[in-house]
Amino acid sequence: MEARIDAKGRIVIPKSVREKLQIREGMLILIEEKKDKILLSPKREKKRNVEDFFGLKVKRTGRPEWATPKEIKSIWE
Repeated sequence: MEARIDAKGRIVIPKSVREKLQIREGMLILIEEKKDKILLSPKREKKRNVEDFFGLKVKRTGRPEWATPKEIKSIWE
């Protein structure tokens, strides 16, 4: 597969490659130099969770118990 470099040094990654690697507009691409080669790879963002923000260990304790419509209504009375 080939891609031509434009006057500003940009290349177009073919759509088939972008779809296969799930590369989307605005994503960061890591650029590595390997001797006489250039390696491009998508930078994957780490998914964040509650522990990342608050340092808490979240542990499930079983199935959630949902409030009944009557209980919900009692809150608003």
